Parts: sequence; C-alpha cells; structure tokens
Amino acid sequence: MNIKETFEKSETNLTQTVSNIFKTTADVDMKHEDIIAIHRIPSKKGTTRPILIKFKNNNAKSAIMKKRTPMITKVYKLVDDVTKRNQGLISRLLLHPDIKNAWFFQGSVFGQTNAEERIKFDTFDNINDTISDFRNRTRTF
Repeated sequence: MNIKETFEKSETNLTQTVSNIFKTTADVDMKHEDIIAIHRIPSKKGTTRPILIKFKNNNAKSAIMKKRTPMITKVYKLVDDVTKRNQGLISRLLLHPDIKNAWFFQGSVFGQTNAEERIKFDTFDNINDTISDFRNRTRTF
C-alpha cells in the first residue's frame, strides 16, 4: 500500500504517525504488529515523499482500503500497488474478446465477461480454460 500525504512528518516514528492517521481519519485501529515494513520512498525534489507500507496479512490492508474515501477527503491518498504480473494479467484480460472489464480488488484480479459473469483469475491461468471451468461449475447443480 502506498500513502501519499500532503505534508512531511519526521522519520523517527513513522509507524506511530501512520497508525494515528488511520485512527483519526478512517477510524481504523492499526496495531504495530500488523505492519511488517514501513518507509518513505524517494520522490521529486520539493514534493512530499510517499509512505510505503507492507502489512502482515491482507485483512489489515483490506480494513484500510475499505475506508479509503474518508482518508482521501482529508488530504491523504491511498494506492493499492498491483504487481507487474497482475498488471500483465489485467492487460491480457482486457484484450480477450470474451472479457468486458477487468480489475484488481483485495489482492486478486477479476474479470467480467460479456455475459455479466464475474470470474477470479490467477496470473498463470489460461483465460479460456478459466472461463469455461467457471461456466461448467455454475451450471452443475
């Protein structure tokens, strides 16, 4: 997860600062043990350096991402980083003739078919096989 804030805080206690931001703006209680790694990443000179956070599990990240809207209205920007493999999968899905839309949500890639079916895809899936498997499972009662 990547947080872009409009002002720079000191580096000394970044975890406490971020926990306070989550508590005051999104009403999410983040424990110190939920965060594995946290640091600022370089940016252009004169701009605020974004904070990069790695969470212990997806539940902690999901709790924050669900409260994204109140944080955005209070000058913070949350970005869920998508891996190169997942970006490639989304690109492949969007080029596929049976897929109308594709997106990344809570660590997974989903595609919506022209028949309005929502299917979860993995990075190494054969798109045609995954679609046909999904259709076979939903039709079997």
